This record gives sequence, structure tokens and C-alpha cells, in this order.
Amino acid sequence: MEPAGSGLELISWQGWSVTGSISAMLILLVTILLWLLPFPRDALLENIADPEQRRDIRARLGEGGVFYRFMASITNYDDWLQRWFGRRWSGQAFERCVAIAFAFPVALFLLASVLAGYGASEISFGEILLFFFGVIVVSVATGSLFRVGYAFFRRMWSSIGGDNELAEIITRIALGAFAVVFAFAISFAVASSVAGEISDVGTVFFAIIGGFAFALAFAIAFAFAGVWAFLIALIIVTIVALTLAKDFAFFLLLFFVILPVLNALIDWGSWAITRFHITIIGTLQHTIGGYSMAILVLIADVIAALTLVVILAALLPIGLELADTLLSIFGRDGFDWRSTASQAVTAPWNEGLFVTGMLLTPIIPTLALLTIAIGSLFMPLTPATGIALAGISSPRPDSDEDEGEDEEEDETEDIPPGEEESLFAARVVYLSRLWYIPALLISMGIFILIWWLVTLFDLPVANFLYELALCSTSWGSGQCRWF
Repeated sequence: MEPAGSGLELISWQGWSVTGSISAMLILLVTILLWLLPFPRDALLENIADPEQRRDIRARLGEGGVFYRFMASITNYDDWLQRWFGRRWSGQAFERCVAIAFAFPVALFLLASVLAGYGASEISFGEILLFFFGVIVVSVATGSLFRVGYAFFRRMWSSIGGDNELAEIITRIALGAFAVVFAFAISFAVASSVAGEISDVGTVFFAIIGGFAFALAFAIAFAFAGVWAFLIALIIVTIVALTLAKDFAFFLLLFFVILPVLNALIDWGSWAITRFHITIIGTLQHTIGGYSMAILVLIADVIAALTLVVILAALLPIGLELADTLLSIFGRDGFDWRSTASQAVTAPWNEGLFVTGMLLTPIIPTLALLTIAIGSLFMPLTPATGIALAGISSPRPDSDEDEGEDEEEDETEDIPPGEEESLFAARVVYLSRLWYIPALLISMGIFILIWWLVTLFDLPVANFLYELALCSTSWGSGQCRWF
């Protein structure tokens, strides 16, 4: 296997043993992160039984008009984000962004590696299809095992009289620790493979075990001695790695420190800006001015996301240059990240996919907001929506005479639906969520349209970002044509 350690080609085909092993680890990491998401506190049937939640469900299914449905979906999404991130600029929000950012570079590395192998005719299209089919099968199996394991331990916990709320807290703490362990182990394996130090299943396995050992030491230090011991252990291991092997140390820092932390910083800002825009939308009135303002806010969110892409294009090279400086202190040759960046200019969706993908992470919050907004417009098109609405809507009481205020109170009383109506409405709500798939495609189409306009008018965006990267690190290299 030819390593990519020279820096001239960051992504190269590493073989199915490396790709498969790291993919399995990534599936476990992503599954853990998904289990840390704030799933609905109550079952959908319980929400239908609650008057306030039922009104929200009726609104999202089409009762009350387009804008009312749009507002209900955005408000529900904002509540979910509040439970997941906490306050917009909180430490919890940054922690969540770091956790998510661990998966991005590794997933892009694997995808770019597979495409590199296909482009070099080292693997066939059939092998790629078989690989992605295997990924789906392993993902489903892993999710099922997690659910079975959780149910088993929950029953055991209940049998000894354990508190359910305490069990959930313990589970989340354990999952968070495992997420750190898996993230470090994956980074260890990727760094070893890119540096050309592993090439078969056995060495991949030992690299992963080594990563687990280091990560477990970090977790123990953090648990028993606090964050300072964790940082000291991290510094010691980094110094040892820098002393032993330049290429390995650089890629370990790249995938475990530089990319996750810098991307998380920008993503933190991106999520905060999007949530600020959601707050603005929540204050709008059902008027022409309110409709126009909602569209303007969505456009502003797109512009803000693209602006953060530009900022990230300057921030990532600074991190890489700092790592190069750190390597030079230990007498190691620098890493030629500029040649990798130039690949993103000439072939952004092929050889430069890894760089392009990392730069586009700030648009994810905007994509999610657009998907929720567009999906809300399509939900009333779900089959049997009218029947479901009729089943969970309160009937008006029969009365031949006006009863003044008493009748008005009766008419506004929200009567819970029966069990059969609730079950049918729940099935329709689950089915309506499929509209998020075409909504996501439409949202992605908006950014594809922007890229098409850039290429149509021959705007030098890629060259601008490359020059921005050079100028942001001119303090180290002296390369900048702008000044």
C-alpha cells in the first residue's frame, strides 16, 4: 500500500481491510451519538392525549393554514434544539458540536478513499455497492443490538428496584464516555493508515486496541482526577507521538484535535445563528409582513451559513499551520497541506472531496431548518390526513339555544379522542415524516443551485478560498498574493 504521508495526496485508497474496520468503528460512534440525541419525552399516543400537544399535531397536519403549520413545525423544532443544545452559546452546545464533529472528518475520509479507489480502477462499482449495502446492514444490526441491550439492562435495573430517571442519567454518562473512546480509537486507526503504518486486518485491529488503551486512560484520568489530569495526559501522549513519528502524530492531531475542534467552533456559531433566526420567526404575525419576514430570515440564514464557510476556510489552515509549527519544534518536516488544498480547487468533488466536505459543515444547521420548513408545507398531502384530523378534533356540542359564555367555553373545550382514532392519527403522523426526505433534497437543491450559478458566471470562489487560506497563514509561510 502506498501511504499518503507525503502530504501530496491526503486521501488515497487504503484497502478494504482498513476501510471496513474504520467504517465499523464509525457506525458504532454514530449510533452512540444518535442515542445521545433528545428523543421525544413521551410517546406519540401520549402527545395526542395531551390537549396542547394535540393542537400542535393538528396544526402540523394542516389545520389552520400554511403559515400556522409552518410556525408550529418551527416551534416544535426549536423546543427539540433547546433540549439538545441548551442555551445558544452554552458550553453544552459546544460540547454537542464537538461530539458531532468527530464523525464528519472520518466519514468524509472513508467516502473520499472509496472514490479514490474507484477513480484509480482499484475497485469496481459492484464492490462499492456491496460495501454500502454492508454498511446499511451493519448499521441496522448495531441499532437493533443497542435497543435489545438497553431493554435488557432496563429490565435488570427495574428488577432490583432502580430508579428509571437515574438509569437514564447513568446511560447517558456511559454513552458519552464510550463516544470519546471510540472517537480516539477511530482517529488512531485513521492516523496509522494514512501514515502508511497499517495495511491489513491484524494491524488495523492492534491500532484500534492501542487507540482504545489511550482513550480509556484519558477517560479514567478525567473521571478520577478532573479535567486537568485529562489535559495533562493528552499533552503527554501528544508529545510522545510527536517524538516517535511525524506523519502519525500529524494525522492523529488532525483527526482528533484540529478538525473536530475547529469545525465545532464554527458549527457552534452556525447553530447559534440559526436558532436566533428561529427565535425571530417565532415572533412573526400571520400577516403579509410576517410571511415576507419569514422568507427574508431564511435567506439571511443561508447567507450567514455561506459566510461561515468562508471563515472556516481561513480558520482550518491556521490550525494546520500551528500543527506544522509544533512539528518543527521537534525537528520534524512540515506537512504540505497546501497541495491538498489546491486539489480542492481543481477537483472539489473528486480528489478534493475531503477538504470540500469539511468546509461545508456550517451549512448543516441551515439545511435542517430549510428541511423542517419545506417539509411542513407538504405534510397535509399525506394520505388520510383529513380522516386523522377529524378523529382527533373535538366535536362541537349540540345546542339549540345560545348559552352565552357557558357555550363558548364548551366549544373551546378540547375533548381527548378515542383509542382507535388516536392509533390511526399516530400512523398518519409517522407517515407524514417521510416528507422530510423530498424536503431535504429540495433544501440541498437550493445550495446546488447556488453552486451552479457560481460556475455559470465563472466566479472564482474556489481560488478566492485558496488565496484566503494562504493569506491567513502568511505569518508562517510568507505566501500571499493579496499583500
